[in-house]
Amino acid sequence: MAVLETTNTKIKSKNKNKNNIIEEPLIPGLPNEIAELCLLHLPYPYQSLARAVSSSWNRAITNPSFQQCKKTLSRPYLFLFSFHKLTRKFYCHLLDHRTRSSTAAARWFTLPLPPSPITCYGKLLTIAGTMRFGTLIFSTAMSQWSSASALASAAAGTFFTEEGENGKIVAVHGGASLGAKIYDAESDTWRNGARVEVENEVASFEAVENEGKVFVTEGWRWPFTVIPRGWVYDTRSDTWQGMGIGMREGWSGVAVAVAGRVFRIPEYGDGDVKVYEERSDTWRLVRGRFPREKVKRPLKAKGLDGKMYVAGCGLNVAIGSVVSLCGEGGKRQRQEEGRNDSVCIELKWEVVEAPGGFRELEACHCQVLYA
Repeated sequence: MAVLETTNTKIKSKNKNKNNIIEEPLIPGLPNEIAELCLLHLPYPYQSLARAVSSSWNRAITNPSFQQCKKTLSRPYLFLFSFHKLTRKFYCHLLDHRTRSSTAAARWFTLPLPPSPITCYGKLLTIAGTMRFGTLIFSTAMSQWSSASALASAAAGTFFTEEGENGKIVAVHGGASLGAKIYDAESDTWRNGARVEVENEVASFEAVENEGKVFVTEGWRWPFTVIPRGWVYDTRSDTWQGMGIGMREGWSGVAVAVAGRVFRIPEYGDGDVKVYEERSDTWRLVRGRFPREKVKRPLKAKGLDGKMYVAGCGLNVAIGSVVSLCGEGGKRQRQEEGRNDSVCIELKWEVVEAPGGFRELEACHCQVLYA
């Protein structure tokens, strides 16, 4: 079990701080390690409110090690940025879908917006959005936005931000060339990554990160006569390479990375989800049809811990759990069900319907975070 290090190295009930003031225990009668575990299980947004209980609670909750332990002891929440189709106002909401039951609806919270208008170069990332080449970070512990280090250099073009390995943020920017910038949250610094020259300007694109690689494609455009271009940025080797033609041709819809694989959710057609196999450069059918009737385009998706979260118009959310039917166990299950197909991945969907007041909202970005 993860144990936190408290702000003053180790705070014991009768330790003294630098000013020789006796520190109070986090919870009287409990060791601080146990008390910190209790604080970790406070659901969002009550941790930010709990900071006002005492100075020791404030130090424990705002400690960086406290946030790291959330990945194993907390639960994921869906952060949604949206805009009103008529007023064009932006909103930020949080969905706690695990409170949903047969007798209770899922809990929704309204979060503060960034302190400046959302005029981002490209898409907005919840924990780090590029805004006039600056960076804003939303702290779930404090429930507020703050400024971070600006981008290493101002580069014109469209930005798309994704979380890479080891918590680093990869910002891919288009234009006359494709480039990458990497943000390290621990040191609060940006560094320039590799660039690749392109024949024609990349005005807009879609991207998804999976196991250290960022897949970038222009996507299909009217009149659909030219195969889209595509590139792959390897964050480990800091290199660019061309995307396979099979991936470029079959990438139609919203892509999301889950369980080490890239899935494609179509916004048109029959709603069949496909998964990309890099070895054969093909998209293969996945069992489990996307619930298009309740979650309608435009779609935004994010994956975490074997689940994909897909938000649609009106902020209805479909949550798909990835079930592997590969191996001997999967073969037996397919035989028991009388299936002769070779599909070895299944998606089990549940839909969380948003309140009626969200009917005119459209999702423009979503992020799944431990809070």
